[in-house]
Amino acid sequence: MIFITVGTQLPFDRLLETFAEWRDTSGYIGEVVAQVGESSEFTHPHMKVFKTLSSDEYYQWFCQAQGIVSHAGMGSILSCLDHGKRGVFLPRQYALAEHRNDHQLDTAKAFTGRFPTLSFCSNKQAFFTALDELINPDAAYQLSGQKSQNNELGRHIAEHLGIKGRKL
Repeated sequence: MIFITVGTQLPFDRLLETFAEWRDTSGYIGEVVAQVGESSEFTHPHMKVFKTLSSDEYYQWFCQAQGIVSHAGMGSILSCLDHGKRGVFLPRQYALAEHRNDHQLDTAKAFTGRFPTLSFCSNKQAFFTALDELINPDAAYQLSGQKSQNNELGRHIAEHLGIKGRKL
C-alpha cells in the first residue's frame, strides 16, 4: 500500500494529479490511501481519499504503508526516517503558487542523496522513476542496517529540532 500525504494547510493538486497519472499508466494495482487536505476536490476510482485524518488514523495508514508519497515537509521526511519508511517527495514550488516561499525546494536540495530510502523529485519524470523504484525496490534498499540507521538519525534530527517524543 502507498500512503500519500500532502499536509492540511494548502492544496497540492500537482502531486495528486501526477501520482494519479502514474497510477493509471504504471500497472500498479496495489492499494493507495491519500490524505488530500485542502485538495478536497481530488478523487480517483482506485484510491481511498480522505480530506483529513485523525492522528491515530494517520499513524495507522502511515505504519501500514510500503511507501510514503508526500510534499517535502519536514514532518513527513522525519517520520519516514524515524519509522524506516521509503519516501518519495515532490516539493511545493512558490513559482507555481503552491506555497508561500521555496523552503521545500531548499529542504529537498539539502536532503537529496543523503538517504537511499528517500527520493526528492524535481520534475514529473523523476517522480515517475522514484515511484517505479518505490514499488520495485532493489537490493540497495533492502540492506538490513538501513532501517536502524534511518531510525537513529531521524530521532537525532527530531530531538535537535525539539520534537522529541512525537508519535509522527
